[in-house]
Amino acid sequence: MLSAVSAGPAAAARAASSPATPVSAALKMAFEAARHVPAADVGGIRAGTLHTGSAGGREWAIASFTPARSAAQKAAVSFQDGAATGVFTKTGGTWRLVRTGLYGCGSGLSATLKSAWHLAGAAACSASATAQRESAQRALAALPAPARAAAKAARTARTAAGPAAASAGGFSQRIAAIALSQVGVHDTPAVTNFNGVDCDPFSALVAGFSANSDGCGHNPGFGVENENETWCSDFNKWVWEQAGITADMNTLNAGSVSFYDWAVAQGQSPQLDTGTPQAGDSVLFFSPGDFPTFADHVGVVTSVSSSGTIDMVNGDFSGGPDISAQYNTGITSLSAFAASVEGPGEEWVIVAPPATAQQPTPGGHMSGPGVAVAGTTGSFHASGWVPGGTVAAYYWTFGDGRTTNATGPDVTHAFSEPGTYTVSVTITSSYGTILTLERNVQVLAPSSGIASVPYDGIWYDPLPILQYVFTRSAGGLAVDSWDGGSWLQLAVPGSPAATGSITALSYPDATNADAMTPHAFYRAADGSLAETYQSTSGWVTQDLPGSPAAGGAIVATTTTWGGPAVFFMDTAGNLAESTPGPGGWATRELLRGGPGIDAASLALADTTSGTEIFAAGPAGTIRVFSSGGPHWFASGVPAQTTPGGSLAALTTPDGQAAVVYASARGGLAEATQAGPAPAGRWDVRNLPGAPAPGSTLAATTYLLPSMIPPTPGSFLQPPGSTTSSSTAEPLGTEAFFLTASGSPAVTFDDGTGWRTAMLPGTASSIAGASAYQVEEEPSDLLLSGAGGLTEETTGARSGDPSGTWTSLTLPDAPATWADQIVLYAADPADATATQAAAAAAGLPASQVITSFAAAWADALSGQYLVLATGTPAVSALFFNVCGWANPSALPAGSTPFSYVLGPLNKLPGASLFVNAASDTGADTQALATDLAYYALNGSLPPGVTSLPAAVAPPRTCVGSPS
Repeated sequence: MLSAVSAGPAAAARAASSPATPVSAALKMAFEAARHVPAADVGGIRAGTLHTGSAGGREWAIASFTPARSAAQKAAVSFQDGAATGVFTKTGGTWRLVRTGLYGCGSGLSATLKSAWHLAGAAACSASATAQRESAQRALAALPAPARAAAKAARTARTAAGPAAASAGGFSQRIAAIALSQVGVHDTPAVTNFNGVDCDPFSALVAGFSANSDGCGHNPGFGVENENETWCSDFNKWVWEQAGITADMNTLNAGSVSFYDWAVAQGQSPQLDTGTPQAGDSVLFFSPGDFPTFADHVGVVTSVSSSGTIDMVNGDFSGGPDISAQYNTGITSLSAFAASVEGPGEEWVIVAPPATAQQPTPGGHMSGPGVAVAGTTGSFHASGWVPGGTVAAYYWTFGDGRTTNATGPDVTHAFSEPGTYTVSVTITSSYGTILTLERNVQVLAPSSGIASVPYDGIWYDPLPILQYVFTRSAGGLAVDSWDGGSWLQLAVPGSPAATGSITALSYPDATNADAMTPHAFYRAADGSLAETYQSTSGWVTQDLPGSPAAGGAIVATTTTWGGPAVFFMDTAGNLAESTPGPGGWATRELLRGGPGIDAASLALADTTSGTEIFAAGPAGTIRVFSSGGPHWFASGVPAQTTPGGSLAALTTPDGQAAVVYASARGGLAEATQAGPAPAGRWDVRNLPGAPAPGSTLAATTYLLPSMIPPTPGSFLQPPGSTTSSSTAEPLGTEAFFLTASGSPAVTFDDGTGWRTAMLPGTASSIAGASAYQVEEEPSDLLLSGAGGLTEETTGARSGDPSGTWTSLTLPDAPATWADQIVLYAADPADATATQAAAAAAGLPASQVITSFAAAWADALSGQYLVLATGTPAVSALFFNVCGWANPSALPAGSTPFSYVLGPLNKLPGASLFVNAASDTGADTQALATDLAYYALNGSLPPGVTSLPAAVAPPRTCVGSPS
């Protein structure tokens, strides 16, 4: 049933013309929260698009949002293709985003509401994917043979058309044919709206903005890893390139409006709602008032009938069951079509392909590794040529979201995490023509004591790095998680045995839509191998085949086929491996371990030629088990450790396997394999440092401080940028041990030679080490002692082991609900009031924080209920006008947060916090007290029946970051 307010078209019109301000503000916050769009980047609700009403006993709304004028180009691009329109419903007094998509489709709304709001007639919303593909194939078959041949070649093409396609004429038919041949190509993984990732291969083929494949899958049609960005413009650009258009292609990028910029640069003068479209034209849609700064979408005209109806192919359209390249036919009016899919008053312009002969495209070649190891440096080379001209520039992307841009024919790159990444290079000629080449790189990474996962809730900025440490607790298994601001321990399912290692491995898990996911492998209390991992519905545990030896070490790695491999010494003393397959997990014996192998000493290093597993043997000998295709080999390392001594393995920056050990002579030593296993010789060297007898060891590579630039902006430079950063990515090596006094120490080589530095604190053992090879991420060392786990980290934005290390104690027990309630204040007066509010509510003083960075991390993670107390705190999290430093490295005026009002006693979700600011200091303290009490107890304090009113935050710089 419709409500009385929106019972028909007239009511709908009233809602559109004079929307209620509280509803508008609430919908804007819900949109920002669900899309993880910073508040400063949302301009507001587009005029005429807001409707509210009731159906099925619930309140509903639809609205389309515009990017702020101040939003950077890459942020504005995220509003394209229907991603700016949201359908909302109100539950529990709070509006939430249900679905995004084309405005005219009203996806998620009842037929009654769509009819009342005139949203039910868009043809783009009704045709099935199968019908669209069949119709497109019929249209393609009707085109001339040369155009069909171009489409056939484009189906598997990875590069732009070569010089042979540079002649004039025929562009229109070739563009139409190539666009028609791609109808039905959809996101991988397939998605129905823009609430999360939007993954398509065309970005990888044209060097798109994002160069970030986290959460995206492999596209078998093109043989590349998909990239995460709205892609209608990338699709159009790729179609033009395949058709043989070469003029000024670097002007075109993921922003639809770049086609207008291209047209102006080519001497065209596109005018709003003017012109007669022809096959091969591109049509841009603009919201009223946005021309010519921001376009909502760009599509390709494939034919115009004798009666004037238009057929189009639209990439990244959400009208069908999945976001895909869709075929929209019988369009009688571009104005009506634009309004029906994008919103009232939508305007359009036509951009025609060139009519003259094109300059030749460069030829080129690209080389580099097909397999790499995380934390090592890989070298890539490109060479280009062009008839009658020269190569002017090379622009590289690496598919992993890194903010370093590389230029020049020879570059190096260090990948930070496992997965498949598509490396691309765009070669630009002196004519301004381009060629983009790609190759996939499978990146391997071994397990460790720490699992690192990039936070990709902000689609264009995968920071901060979330970390997970698995530990035993009184109830079985627990995980300590670091969100960029604080550690939180949660109980998770699993029953580890009392002894033996728990190893952590992160990898893109297909069950989580190829997003990076933490996993723990360990010997269970019943003696079996077990796994605990984070799924989309929470933490899950399962027994795996295999019987690890009691007290033994478990080591794991990712593989060239993308899944994990878990290694251990079994109860018979043999090296065994467990891996998942189509029929589930299976285990196999690899090698007989031989007498005297210490099952607790296993250490694993990845190399591009295979896995190396080290173990201590009788009398301190060191054995290495090496994989060579399907076969494994055992050999000795010409080195000797102390009996029962610990081993640490790593892959050196240049890709060689190395083992660090306490030598029988009492010092620290390293053996590095100089050549492929098992025949490669070993280089053995003594290192500075004196580990205590029996000390555990850990080793890793780290990004040298010289590589860490000043804090960058949030957005990558587009292809064609002439600004260059360093193309070298130097890495250092560090090894950790405990001294005789129990103090931790690090021996490291930063390229100037080996040195040793002491770290603060004492410990009984080393639990793990990590140095995530991304700017802004420090080195981490985890220590175990009588008081539990502690963390030692280098200073922010510095991995330099010789710098200052700071200590932080991890929780020693799973969190209670009170531990997840945080009160944040941003000025001294509010901090005092907040402490009083926490005490009155029954919360300990430790739950009050004054660090903006910590509040940011806590709210971003979704693991805390953050009450922002006072207008400085609310303004800081909602706007950050001051530009305070934050874990996501976003600039001033940008945050991913929205706030909710009223009492809450559960987690609000990622990127949400509670507004606890009222108009006076006394009311703010009262509001914070009441909200904190309700959060803890599920009811208001005795005698309290209503809350002081919360106030909207001012867009001003107030308070301080700590």
